[in-house]
Amino acid sequence: MARYRLTVCLPGDARERLEEAIGEAMAPFSYERDGDLSHELLIWDHWRISGGADGLGHRIRPGHEADPRIVHDQPLWDGTTQPSLPGWCAGGPLGLLERMPWDRAAAVARLVWDGWREVARANPPSRPWDDFHPGPRPGMDEGAYGRLRSSAHAEYLAQTPVAAYREWAAGLRLDPADEAFRPVLVDGHRDPLGAIGRWTREEFARRGAREVVGPCNLLTLDGWWYEDGDLPVHGACDDPAVCPHPPPSALGAGGGPAYLAGLPADTLLVSVRCHV
Repeated sequence: MARYRLTVCLPGDARERLEEAIGEAMAPFSYERDGDLSHELLIWDHWRISGGADGLGHRIRPGHEADPRIVHDQPLWDGTTQPSLPGWCAGGPLGLLERMPWDRAAAVARLVWDGWREVARANPPSRPWDDFHPGPRPGMDEGAYGRLRSSAHAEYLAQTPVAAYREWAAGLRLDPADEAFRPVLVDGHRDPLGAIGRWTREEFARRGAREVVGPCNLLTLDGWWYEDGDLPVHGACDDPAVCPHPPPSALGAGGGPAYLAGLPADTLLVSVRCHV
């Protein structure tokens, strides 16, 4: 069992009975359900609205901090309150929340991918690591082989496009809100040939967003539990193998962020931490 972060999507009018509405949406995936159910539906054993106090929920659009529709953390089990960090909350209407962190991280990753492509096109073609790898050396001691391999790797990284990427990355200016993504998504690619060039643009964007923000796990408006990178399961059906309902198309095309981007502005997004 482990702690797990989930964004629950609810109709805007659910705000007046929020905890009850979340409970109803989550119920099909409870360990306490009776009946002959697929193990894929038995996910959680308890949950709590959480995300404002630890900064892992949602940022509020400036000027809307006092809006009564903003959702904050539930108290702990002993009644201890959990005040939100300034500018943060556990959820609220989509239109009152800043762009989702997955979207922002993915946008930075796409910027990096485009920058690498531009650099690669403007410079002589690079040779792959396999051209430099010294391969096994029978009889060579481990220390000597390590030095040989390090020397070969330094030669590989000295290729013109790699050096040009580093220069490009050093000059890249990001929105201040996205600077936290720089160490991993911009400066962390010591080997852009392997770390960036091997992926398509959208693959790199999704991988980068997951790396710096974490997975975009969702419970959709129509009852699909989506774990980032996996197939969604439908709470309306006891066995996903015979479920006749098609999941939201956005979950297949662009994952959770694509689904959220298509929701109405009054849709409630609530960050829930559950035990799975």
